[in-house]
Amino acid sequence: MPGRVFAAVGETLTRALLDGDFPAYAGVMALPLTITPRGDTPYVLHTLADLQADFQLYHDNLKGRGVTDIFRHINEITVLDDAHLRVRCTVHIMVHAQRIVDPFETWFVLVEAAQGWLISEIDSVRGHIRFSLGLSQIKDGAFTPLSDAAGGNDDEA
Repeated sequence: MPGRVFAAVGETLTRALLDGDFPAYAGVMALPLTITPRGDTPYVLHTLADLQADFQLYHDNLKGRGVTDIFRHINEITVLDDAHLRVRCTVHIMVHAQRIVDPFETWFVLVEAAQGWLISEIDSVRGHIRFSLGLSQIKDGAFTPLSDAAGGNDDEA
């Protein structure tokens, strides 16, 4: 059952991001939403306006790269309690049948709410989160900072 829950949420998440469908995206996100770029300070989105701005940046970056699919292979699901799941998955960002960046690990925490299961936390590699914000690029199959001033390794796990 938890695998089916995440599969449905993940499919909605992917379609919304690729199609630019903010209402569908917002429909699978809990507010506040905590986003943790591994190795950096987490940030929290508190309002729909915050969520929409974050969504738009990610959608625009995916569209700019011609991304056609985001596949999340579930590695592990942990039932934290009756209303919370932690999902560890390997993410593949694709343009047709080709991966454009090496697979990376992302963790999601889902919370059961009146409207269904929602993502309340995202923890991913620094480069992925920075790419979603327009601060990193994908080059030669890896996330890389847009400027040397960004510092650090965007592929830190």
